[in-house]
Amino acid sequence: MRPLEELRVSQAEEPRMRPLEELRVSQAEEPRMGTAEELRVSQAEELRMRPVEESRVRRRVAELVSRATDGELKVEEIMAADCSLTALGVGSLAFLRLIDALEEEYGVQIDLAAPAGALDSLDEIVAHLGATR
Repeated sequence: MRPLEELRVSQAEEPRMRPLEELRVSQAEEPRMGTAEELRVSQAEELRMRPVEESRVRRRVAELVSRATDGELKVEEIMAADCSLTALGVGSLAFLRLIDALEEEYGVQIDLAAPAGALDSLDEIVAHLGATR
């Protein structure tokens, strides 16, 4: 056994305790919480951006539909249509191609067992993508 003196750590070797003031983070370094008004402005900006983002997604989905139909349907025709994709002439093979493209591009899973017609229009597909994000 070692003598007690050997076990004691000299004061010079002891870890120095820092004063509380050194441990406190200055106000400038603290993350600032936004005011209620700043939060409302931020939310309003986000809401204004949604239609822009939605129109981009809508156009991109129309491009994917056009590609899935091997160009038989034009992007403008798909975007202007006020009917189902089936009524536009999108067949089952084109739907499978479209689903593959949507899953790959947007990282979503589309249930093939979903009720027929659940995602049979451009707007329904865009809404589904928005809900899964």
